[in-house]
Amino acid sequence: VGDGETVVLRAILYLSFIAISGLGAVAFYKLSKKFQNKKKLVSLLGYAVFISVVFLVMPENPDEITAPMNLVNEFRIMSVLGVTSFWVSIGLILGLFWNRFESHKETTPHYN
Repeated sequence: VGDGETVVLRAILYLSFIAISGLGAVAFYKLSKKFQNKKKLVSLLGYAVFISVVFLVMPENPDEITAPMNLVNEFRIMSVLGVTSFWVSIGLILGLFWNRFESHKETTPHYN
């Protein structure tokens, strides 16, 4: 989809945003570990500001949107809902399995 001559540029922009987002998440996670419980919200807000600035600084898509804007906006909304439901489902499923297979905890025998 889009102009074939800009596919490499669009791929680089997308992968750059994903990489910056991931590295930023790791950095702000490590920063949150250094804060007290009440100040962990600061690192979350810091990441939100960071990723917002990155989003605003990244160049726009070089291809012109020729589809009707109603269709484009509906696609964007459904995409966000789909990706959100996917990641929430993954988190819930893995959270349930994490508690079921608690191999990460050391067990000590109980003697009565």
